[in-house]
Amino acid sequence: MIIKRSTLMLLLMAAAVSVALFVVKYRVQDLDDQMRDLSREIVETQESIHVLKSEWAHLNQPARLRTLAGKYLEVGPLDAERIGDAGRMLDQLPARPEEAAKDSETAKAEDVQ
Repeated sequence: MIIKRSTLMLLLMAAAVSVALFVVKYRVQDLDDQMRDLSREIVETQESIHVLKSEWAHLNQPARLRTLAGKYLEVGPLDAERIGDAGRMLDQLPARPEEAAKDSETAKAEDVQ
């Protein structure tokens, strides 16, 4: 029995399509598994972020910080004596680099005259 050429071609094409569908099916399953894993990771990360935000809110409560500052830091309320003379303190600060360059140029110009 002789198989016609067209029948043979159809059988080969059907086999090729079957193999392609098989490959695509397993590739889609792998991608679906990856997506499920990523979704699970996203949920876990969001839960972790929620827990960290809750911890941060607890750790930054003003009353708690005030208690810890009083316990571990040697600071008290500010008064006028502790603040000092602001004008005198500002004179003690070094000049900004831009201002220092301008001052040196001004001094050079005055020396030339």
